Amino acid sequence: MKTVRDVSAELAKLYREARAGKIETADASRLGNLLSIVARILSDSELEARIEALEQRGLH
Repeated sequence: MKTVRDVSAELAKLYREARAGKIETADASRLGNLLSIVARILSDSELEARIEALEQRGLH
C-alpha cells in the first residue's frame, strides 16, 4: 500500500469480509486500527512532501 486510497480500498475489503463472516470481527477491528494508522502515516508523509515542495519554491 502506497497511498491513502490503497489503504481505503483495503479497509473496504476488510469490512466486506467481516460482514460476510469470512473473518472474525475482532480480527477485522484490530486490522482496521492498524490500517488507520498506516493511512495517517501516509497522509502525513504526503503533506510533509507538499510542504517541502512549497518551501523549496519559495526559496528560489
